[in-house]
Amino acid sequence: MFFFHIVSVSFIKIVVNDTFILFKAQGLMKKIFMVVCFLALSYAEATVPLSNLIETDKTTCLEELEKATDAQLWDVFLEGQSKLFFDSEFAWIAKGIWWQEAKNILEIGSGNGAYLYRLSQQFQDKMYKGVEKLSQPVKDANKRYACSNLIFEEGDAEVFDERLVNSVDIILFRLTLQHLKDSFIALKNAAYYLSSNGYIVIIDSYDKAKSSSHPISAVDEALELVAEVQKKAGKGNRKVTLELLQMLENKHSPLSEFYEVVSSNLDINGDVIGDCVCFQGERSRILYFNHGLLFLTLLHRTYHIPVDLNRAYDELQDYLHDENAWTSPGMHFLVLKKKKETFPELLEAIKRKAGK
Repeated sequence: MFFFHIVSVSFIKIVVNDTFILFKAQGLMKKIFMVVCFLALSYAEATVPLSNLIETDKTTCLEELEKATDAQLWDVFLEGQSKLFFDSEFAWIAKGIWWQEAKNILEIGSGNGAYLYRLSQQFQDKMYKGVEKLSQPVKDANKRYACSNLIFEEGDAEVFDERLVNSVDIILFRLTLQHLKDSFIALKNAAYYLSSNGYIVIIDSYDKAKSSSHPISAVDEALELVAEVQKKAGKGNRKVTLELLQMLENKHSPLSEFYEVVSSNLDINGDVIGDCVCFQGERSRILYFNHGLLFLTLLHRTYHIPVDLNRAYDELQDYLHDENAWTSPGMHFLVLKKKKETFPELLEAIKRKAGK
């Protein structure tokens, strides 16, 4: 913070971040005002938050992205993502009978907790638990959001957790399956965590379903490179949920033993046939501007691919200033229902073990 006031007839005191600067008052008012304005601008530029990059010029924006830590980028990105995507996803979730009747919700891959917190605020009659592999996001999420009906714990989607067996009505995988080495194991584990009438709710990316009035070529090119890296590494797949749908519908998946398809907004060819996420309006344009730059920065750092942030900034500026701009990011909404009593022997064994 900064301000100034007269301390005597001869001196003026300026305070900048608790630092006191004295100026002789005689004939220096104009210069002082210039100094104050300069300090104000410098202070503002030095404290630009990652969540509000729109307020900076290009050079400052790119510098802020460059010097931010990975943890800072992820935290702001996930918070902004939940704001940008939530309304469309909430409208779809709220319509589901499976959601309306559920009491206990588990999100696997809850990140910093921002999305599950928003859900818990909209549907306060349910109990929520978020599971995240990394310890620091779990600590941060509990500090920010934990309350009587919401808690976060450490856990790994690909490691079976007996504590969760038969404990929830819905398991949410939101933008999680695409990052896993073995999504089959994660979904098989999840089947044991569900109650006898439980559901898997999947929200994930399917890039070929994406459409926009202003395609951001820097993002499209980066996602193609990500797909190549994931394929070589044998970990991650941004088409995993469509492939899951195809296998379940054709009865070609071992998971057919555990689940049946309830609904999908994509058909087996990847064409949109139902509800989808769509960003429109000034608020969405502002959020999307920030989202796009953070997303590209994280792709660069996570997958070690080249990204053109300079071009992305210009493309996103064009998008931002067109009041008719819109984007549908290409999302897959998939609901699976657990087949009843698929594995009673295991459940009985776990119950006996717990009773000892």
